[in-house]
Amino acid sequence: MTEPITDIAPDIVYRNSQEAEGVESAEISVQDGGSNTVGDKDNKGSRMSSIKFNALGTALGFLVNGYMYQVGSLLLTLYEDVYPTVYNSSTLQSALSTAVLYGVLFGLIGFGFIADIVGRKAGLIMCSSLVILGSVLSVAANGTSTDGMMWMIIVSRAIVGLGMGGEYTCNVPNVMEDSEDVNVNTRGRRVSLLVMFMEVVGNNTPTVIQLILIAAACRNVTLDSRSSTGVRLPGCHPQVVWRLSYGLGLIPCVIVLLFRMRMSDSSMYQSDAKLRKKFYDGLDLFVILRHFTSRAVGTVVMWLIVDWINYSQGNFSGVILEKVTGVSLFKTAWIGLVQGVIFQSGPFIASLVVDRLGRRNTEILGWAWLASTQLINAGIYIILSHHPVGFIVWQTFVFIFQYFVFIPVYLIPAEVYPTRIRATMYGWSSGLGKVGGILGTTLFPYMWKGFGHGVESLDALRDIQWFYAGLEYLGLILAVLFVPEYSKTSLRGEDRRYNELRRRYAAKFAKSLGVSNISDAELREASNSSLSLYKLLKLKIRSSKETYLHAKQEYAKMLLARCYFQNSEEVERYAELPIYYDDRTLITKWIRQWKMGREEAARYIENAEKLGWEDNSQSSEERMNKNGSRKDDEMTIDNAVAVLNSEGKKPSY
Repeated sequence: MTEPITDIAPDIVYRNSQEAEGVESAEISVQDGGSNTVGDKDNKGSRMSSIKFNALGTALGFLVNGYMYQVGSLLLTLYEDVYPTVYNSSTLQSALSTAVLYGVLFGLIGFGFIADIVGRKAGLIMCSSLVILGSVLSVAANGTSTDGMMWMIIVSRAIVGLGMGGEYTCNVPNVMEDSEDVNVNTRGRRVSLLVMFMEVVGNNTPTVIQLILIAAACRNVTLDSRSSTGVRLPGCHPQVVWRLSYGLGLIPCVIVLLFRMRMSDSSMYQSDAKLRKKFYDGLDLFVILRHFTSRAVGTVVMWLIVDWINYSQGNFSGVILEKVTGVSLFKTAWIGLVQGVIFQSGPFIASLVVDRLGRRNTEILGWAWLASTQLINAGIYIILSHHPVGFIVWQTFVFIFQYFVFIPVYLIPAEVYPTRIRATMYGWSSGLGKVGGILGTTLFPYMWKGFGHGVESLDALRDIQWFYAGLEYLGLILAVLFVPEYSKTSLRGEDRRYNELRRRYAAKFAKSLGVSNISDAELREASNSSLSLYKLLKLKIRSSKETYLHAKQEYAKMLLARCYFQNSEEVERYAELPIYYDDRTLITKWIRQWKMGREEAARYIENAEKLGWEDNSQSSEERMNKNGSRKDDEMTIDNAVAVLNSEGKKPSY
């Protein structure tokens, strides 16, 4: 048996990996109805086949995402080189570089809801369709002027971004939930390789294609190749480069769409969807605001800072490189490709350590590296600019380790929220993070000219490096305080803890409104209620106090029904139970120790860990069975936990 794994205090054991694997195996077996029959073995084999197919679809999907992200980076450099309209307009530069990000932002938020309510697979099919549509429009972009043509490209890339955003919220939660059934202890490595590693591979693909296209169509073009009247270098055919760059990306998009037809929702999502019947309610919002605020800082603000730095530097990397080295577009592409291949080692190395070090420690290490090297970079920037080879080598060396930040930032939002709201919260975390990418990329050309007093100078680039160093030190501080640690921790355990929170809060809310004596018939009727928070708000504003109070009572009954309460006695018992919940961030741990003292805080954490399995005579699935949704004699997940308890094994999550 392995040593217990601790992630907050040495005396509090969160999870013994071997015991946890036993719990998960029992849960999986229970969901399939047992593992001793031929039919059950077939079900298990079918599920594992589905998991493998999902993994392949995820890898291909993020390969496409990486291509779509990076295809515009070198093209922005090309547009500036050959189209004076773009070169002289900071607005067009910003719009071209942020069009995909705006699409991704709305795709993340919109498809987060779709993935949780409709399903992961359905969302992925819609995502691939949008990427194909946007790519077709990009290839066909035209206009009565260069300016008009550029704006059609901008709109087309925004449509592509919608599908790309959905790729994250539909795919990452799905593959994370699948990984729970593969190996909890290496869940981070598996998801990192399928997502971030494949996305970086995709980042390099358009550079290879564009090298060939530029060599054939615009080999010698540079920033200085245009005359003062804006005449392009003879022999350059930019439309060959950018139309084919967009068009060739359609091929993998179609292949991915075909794979989407064979993918499936994870078993965790399917089980959760049956329990909650694909509804959100006021309890979800309350628990998020009451208990998830600290971790939201660790998922949202971290992503915002990362994307600010990454997208602004990435989108303008070719322009900066041309400015510093003075080489042609073709040589810039070659340098970018070599750097990209070397960068490929970054996510691979980070994926190997993210489970061993833990998500929080890995991210802290990454921020410390980036912040420290950014300070050095700012100090020697002008000196490096006079030595192009040294500049390229140093920048490559620095950015290899940025993935120690990127990988935890990708993983954490998919782990720290329960299945019921996982895709939605992942979408908001990444979506609001993309606001950082939009701000950074939009402001970069203005900052460059602003720091340079109207000139895009090297001194101005150096000042930007000082600014970025400050952002990275802020990221380091926030990572220490607000990033939760869920490495090697059961996602199913977190689901049970969340559902238990809902039950206790629902009971307390109902009792506070005088809803205690409620019959089974009333509960069944309340489960079909169409009341919502929006309707309650309207009644509070427009109706009398009596009408509003009655509506609140009906809403409380609906919450009780959705939490599968069976009778008034159960409501009364749960209303008296205390609330324990630990979000596993350092800031809340310190606050709790300051308020309670170390010993009391340690007991609180221990009780919070037991919340998902203590004081439960019946599980949510058993309660649902009594309502006729499943066979009454079906063995449930909590039965399996009870079996392990009887054998002397503690189901620590």
